[in-house]
Order: sequence, then C-alpha cells, then structure tokens
Amino acid sequence: MSEMAMLVGVVFSGLSALVIEGVEDAGDVVVVRASTKGGAVACPVCGTLTGRVHAFHERVPADVPVDGRRVLVRLRIRRMRCCNRVRAPDVP
Repeated sequence: MSEMAMLVGVVFSGLSALVIEGVEDAGDVVVVRASTKGGAVACPVCGTLTGRVHAFHERVPADVPVDGRRVLVRLRIRRMRCCNRVRAPDVP
C-alpha cells in the first residue's frame, strides 16, 4: 500500500462517504480533493430518487490539523434537481 493511500485510509477515514480524488503535500498545508459519490439520491422533500444534476459547487469545510500542518479539504458537491413536481411546503 502506498504511503498516500495509507494516509487517506487512516487519517481521512471520516471522509468515507466521499470519493477521495487526491491528496497533495504542499509543505505546510495538506490539500485533500474530494467529491460526493455519484448515483441517484433521494429528494429531501418528496423522497423520489433522482440522478439529475443541476450544478456542481465547491465547498471548503474546516478540518483539524494533521502532523502540525493545516488541512485544506476541497469538496466538489452536486446540486441535484428533483424530477417530481411536488413542492416543498411553505414555512411560515
């Protein structure tokens, strides 16, 4: 097992719900590139499964230092579109 694969498997095990695309040692910063897994997901409003992607966005969630170095997680997420015509209830 390569050193980088071991680092991802042990140190970043909390990112198991993501696809780790790469880890870069940039000196005083460790950069982790990840994305959400592909496939259909349930709509939070109606529960219908959808695989229709509306857009992609990048998030940079905060993470704890590793070996005294800052960790920068670059997370590419999908924004999905539900194909069902059910709308979210109005919230007063």
